[in-house]
Amino acid sequence: MPFGWGTSTAQGAHLLELINQPSLNINGLSSGQTGARAANVIPPTATADLDLRLVVGIDWRAQQQRVVDYIRSRGYFIVVREPTQQILLEHPRVAMIMRDEASYNAVRTPMDLPIARKVIEAVESARKDVVLLPTMGGSVPLGAMERAAQTRTITVPIANYDDNQHAANENLRLQNLWDGVETMAALLDMK
Repeated sequence: MPFGWGTSTAQGAHLLELINQPSLNINGLSSGQTGARAANVIPPTATADLDLRLVVGIDWRAQQQRVVDYIRSRGYFIVVREPTQQILLEHPRVAMIMRDEASYNAVRTPMDLPIARKVIEAVESARKDVVLLPTMGGSVPLGAMERAAQTRTITVPIANYDDNQHAANENLRLQNLWDGVETMAALLDMK
């Protein structure tokens, strides 16, 4: 499998190594019916919603193409719109792929830049114990922001490590909120 963090690729790897690797996430699958609408039939279609997590140095268009090429290599005829009956009759396997053309590449700001050092000093002035990570995952279009503003970006998260981000019971501890207010004030006061 050319994508993701399968057990063979992640075994024994440190978290910082893993978050610096690209991944393919399956956000959702659907096919057939369940519950009261369930039927003993083979569904004619299945839908998967995929998410590509990128890292610096991998172009989003090239990564999307790799997924398409992989699906094609598994014997699927690729279409970009609802297949006609003629196409379905001519090809035993058909995959309709809808690409997200509003994607963007990953970016990383070197932590030794003068602005990065100033941000670190400001955060340390508000929070004595600072954890510096070279990478933070997320679907934040920092690359687009950097291009538009012609500058570098640095994120300063305030969430607790167990916040269940984007999941049920997403939360922010009150102390993290108050610490975040002090941290953002220190950043706004930066020279």
